[in-house]
Amino acid sequence: MVTNTNFLHELMEISSPQGQFAIDADARTLIAFAPKDSAVAWTSQGCFITVVLKNSTDDTSQNCTRALFSNENLRRRRIIIVESNALVCSIAFGYASLSSFMFPLGAARNGMRKNDQDSVLLLAAGMDDGSIRIYCPKTGCFLMQLLDHRSTVGDIKFSPPTASMRSTLLSCSRDSTLKLWDMDDQGNMFKTLEGHGNREVVTCCSWSFDGKYAASGGTDTVLIIWETARWTPFHYLRLHRNTITCCEFAADNTLIASCSLDTSLILWNYHFGYPLAYFWHRVPAPQTVFQFSLNRHHVRDLSFSTDCQHMATVCDDGQVLINVRIWSIQHVTCPKYIKPIQDCSSVAYSCDGSALVIGDKKGSVQVYSARMTVPKLAFLARKVVLQNYTENNIMKENIPHILKNYLQFSEVGIRGMQANKS
Repeated sequence: MVTNTNFLHELMEISSPQGQFAIDADARTLIAFAPKDSAVAWTSQGCFITVVLKNSTDDTSQNCTRALFSNENLRRRRIIIVESNALVCSIAFGYASLSSFMFPLGAARNGMRKNDQDSVLLLAAGMDDGSIRIYCPKTGCFLMQLLDHRSTVGDIKFSPPTASMRSTLLSCSRDSTLKLWDMDDQGNMFKTLEGHGNREVVTCCSWSFDGKYAASGGTDTVLIIWETARWTPFHYLRLHRNTITCCEFAADNTLIASCSLDTSLILWNYHFGYPLAYFWHRVPAPQTVFQFSLNRHHVRDLSFSTDCQHMATVCDDGQVLINVRIWSIQHVTCPKYIKPIQDCSSVAYSCDGSALVIGDKKGSVQVYSARMTVPKLAFLARKVVLQNYTENNIMKENIPHILKNYLQFSEVGIRGMQANKS
């Protein structure tokens, strides 16, 4: 097992603000960063959301994440608690048009944190009663409620601010559907996606960084890649053997990672539709019958670093001290770093990749500085090529075989069957 004791350096621990409450054994601390690391939020005991906002006077030349978690910000009480009537099951930050919101009495518009003259930062919370609540993250003011799901909203994601589309909220639910909400039109629900089967639970969803694709996974063990131009399935990725618990796109707009209760983390090239590598949390890798059955190595959460080289996962491992693993995409056989954390439930990289936040079931979070890898020029060139050429076009080009292999990520773990084509 490869471990690097200097890979993570703990910066601080922020304790749960409601320490008088008993710990719920099934509670999970959810973590979300706002674009450009302007804010971070996490849930506690399913009914509290703590929000830390970066002060507008902070020097933008310094590390954004360090500024966000600075002692000065904490002393200025940039932490608020938002209470809601139902249990919080998912949270996300995003921007929307300022003119699209009708504010309740007493909620001044200058209380909203602006991204520019026309947009405002919002905090969305998916609830166990099927509703989605929209808040002002600065004041904690409730703005609106989105109603259409018939069961628990397990995950929500805003479209990326870089996407050439209206601000859109994507949600998934235990009612087997995904729904799309136009946040520039007062949260109007304009489309329902039903790709996972009528009796399946959709557990996770995600957007690509360019907004051209979205992904969803659930109890049917299928990871669906959606084309957002027409909202039709682009690929059905069917290699997991148990419920998919989380999926996340990489910043290079080429890779996506998914984790499952089958003990695995799979890295995919979603443009070509095949797996690049398997990262097993049980060694040796389990047999198929074991993956389908109950096991003690459930992978609960994952986060992709913006350097596109590292992934963090949370795995039960059948222990009280749950393990957080840091993986390098070029070393699939064993993690680069393992850290046991009691009652760990979630993990999230900051938007700039310089910090890793780990949440526990008590509602507390630990903040670590994380090492990043400077991408090579060849890596950046491949990113541009794959954004502009399809696999068929690449295979038809008269280019060296070694270059074709590199364009199909030959250096990453295993290659899909198509990568072995000459």
